[in-house]
Amino acid sequence: MWVREKFGPRHLPGLILAWRQNQHGEWEAFVTWDNQSTADGQLETDWVPAERLKPVGDRAPSQGTAYG
Repeated sequence: MWVREKFGPRHLPGLILAWRQNQHGEWEAFVTWDNQSTADGQLETDWVPAERLKPVGDRAPSQGTAYG
């Protein structure tokens, strides 16, 4: 599923790879993002609390400004 951060530094969508519950019982998603702060387009993958995410839509994101 493609998602965006509701609030945060990432502007491009990320792809959820997995879900887990943390030690407090809260859901987290393992998300891969394009790290725009690097010149070589390196990917960044980390655990993000579910409440910080929102779905992009029913289709994969395209180039331009059509992100969610």
